[in-house]
Amino acid sequence: MTASEYRYIQAIETVAKEKGKVIMTDVAQKLAYARASVYKKLLSLEQQGYVAKENGKYFRVTKKGYDEYEAVSRLKNICSCMLAERTGLEQKFLTHDAVNIACALSSRCRTALLKHND
Repeated sequence: MTASEYRYIQAIETVAKEKGKVIMTDVAQKLAYARASVYKKLLSLEQQGYVAKENGKYFRVTKKGYDEYEAVSRLKNICSCMLAERTGLEQKFLTHDAVNIACALSSRCRTALLKHND
């Protein structure tokens, strides 16, 4: 999962908690992106099996998408803690960078970090 895909899944999850049903324009508004860009990305996420469309217009995160999102979220927390320790910056200011790092890690490194921090 890329950092961009993570942020889309996060937006879908947030909107779902707020409204129940998620349509493309909700995601576009949440991310402040153009609808055409969001449409393309949601199609890509659907093709990868991270999201599914229901009734032709509602989006939901699949089990595969949720599992990957949760793994990246755990890695994000690990990375932001490590960055905070090394930089002296507050962890809450490091989440954007931590997501980018978590998504850039190899699967081998991701697995090791997750096992080490269980």
